[in-house]
Amino acid sequence: MRRVRFLTGTPRFVTVLALAAAGCSSPEAKEGDDNRAATATLTMVSAADADALIPSLVSTTQGKQVVDQLFDRLAEPVSPVETVGDGGFRPQLANGWSWSPDSLSIAFAINPKARWHDGTPVRAEDVRFSFALYTDPAVASPQRDVFEGIDSVTVRDSLTAVVWWHARHPEQFFQLAYNLLVMPEHLLASIARDSLGSSAFADRPVGSGRYRFERWARQQALVLTADRSNYRGAPQVQRLIWVVAPDPAAANLRLLAGEADVLELVRGDAYVQARQSSRVRTVEYPSLDYGYLLFNYDRAVSGVPRLFADHTLRVALTQAIDRKAIVANALDSLGSVAMGPFTHATAGADTTLQQLAFDTAAASQALDARGWRRGADGLRRKGGRVLTFDLLFPSTSSTRQRMAVLLQEQFKRIGVTTTVTTVEPAVFGARLEEGTFDAALNVWRTDPSPSTIRQVWGSPRGSSSGANIGANFSRYRNATFDARIDSAAREFNPTTRRALFRRAWQTIVDDAAAVWLYEPRNVAAVHRRVTPTDLRADAWWAPLSAWQVEPTTPP
Repeated sequence: MRRVRFLTGTPRFVTVLALAAAGCSSPEAKEGDDNRAATATLTMVSAADADALIPSLVSTTQGKQVVDQLFDRLAEPVSPVETVGDGGFRPQLANGWSWSPDSLSIAFAINPKARWHDGTPVRAEDVRFSFALYTDPAVASPQRDVFEGIDSVTVRDSLTAVVWWHARHPEQFFQLAYNLLVMPEHLLASIARDSLGSSAFADRPVGSGRYRFERWARQQALVLTADRSNYRGAPQVQRLIWVVAPDPAAANLRLLAGEADVLELVRGDAYVQARQSSRVRTVEYPSLDYGYLLFNYDRAVSGVPRLFADHTLRVALTQAIDRKAIVANALDSLGSVAMGPFTHATAGADTTLQQLAFDTAAASQALDARGWRRGADGLRRKGGRVLTFDLLFPSTSSTRQRMAVLLQEQFKRIGVTTTVTTVEPAVFGARLEEGTFDAALNVWRTDPSPSTIRQVWGSPRGSSSGANIGANFSRYRNATFDARIDSAAREFNPTTRRALFRRAWQTIVDDAAAVWLYEPRNVAAVHRRVTPTDLRADAWWAPLSAWQVEPTTPP
């Protein structure tokens, strides 16, 4: 599942807090329900609004947090998420499944009690329809590529959906169960596939999850309410509210003032204040995020076509950066130097990879050898062109802002000039998609499977002019890396599989595909009335329905 840290939104606190208060004081519980579950509201401060509420269209973490409460998977991953076989999953929309003797198909038995929020029964036809929505080119789903290798979904009977693969591989079950959220055919079938995002359903979605959609004031707040008659049982919390607050300082003040319950990531002063507060506490959870400086391989920079396609240049730029000092300066103890396009929480993560060392002398020699000579003014030129590029980052990220300035200073020491450009998060995301940037500071949240690295770093398919980049915003291409990842993904033997992934990771690190900057320590600030459970590295929000929240007193 592709997850990009695009951040959007403008704070409108008066309206937002009014919505939050309404969520706390107007429970819609049925008579006889437990009072705690009926009145408790959990309010989360988010740096951005959801991008979409139809699962096949979601491309941001914020959108994913919401749709994971509204819609169900066939099976639910447990923590820590195991990606090989089906042992790391428990029933959700399907109350059981069976493998064919040749392992090329899995039959899922739909829970006969499952209902859409409009009362219509969930059926196997919904599973088949949902797979079509994810994979139809007209839908242009950001997740389309993750279903590669699945041949089809058929309906054996109204309560049995059968998923078929072209070939066996270790992560078949994970590929389908983790990524496919089931959507209602009876409400979506009549909508043109290329118009789903502008449909009435997109504004008022109907799912089968433990929460129902209540209302959405865009760029302000989004509210879900408990489905008290849900087939999996009523959740512990009556309402979930996401309040949009792009300014980190303002968001932290809201939390400290008791106007919100969860801030998923705190840094710097916010972390110190949370540690000192009697109202909130800090909770650390595993990270599948990494921050990196990505290069645009297809961009003409400094007048040179595809400048960053030069391996020697990329190595030099990597060697010019003291990543340890930058991480310490920008994150203090809340981060470490990234190992590559994976984290310590990635299955089979290898901390022994050989890294490109900080070495400004070697960087300067390499640039000299490539004809980028330093002049009397300290700038490097080749053929009269100055070696300079622009560094893009989103305005809502104070960490990336600090890193941009530090990178600019360190590049200057070897004669490379950079300009730093900050843009609104929505613009940042659009420019990555369009390729209208030289270099950028991005953060990526990976999936638990190491195989999904192909989504971000696998070579774009098709011609250079019309290639399908997926989430490969760099437009990076390396056939050797592609082949090694594919070999690792197909390997069933655990020891061999781990060795093959290590070989692939070493390939991309040696190629200096990006400057791997940091892996954050994820620390959330949580109100003391809230007891979170099972904060998974891939989705801390997954078990929100099971969190314990003391109810607030209605005004």
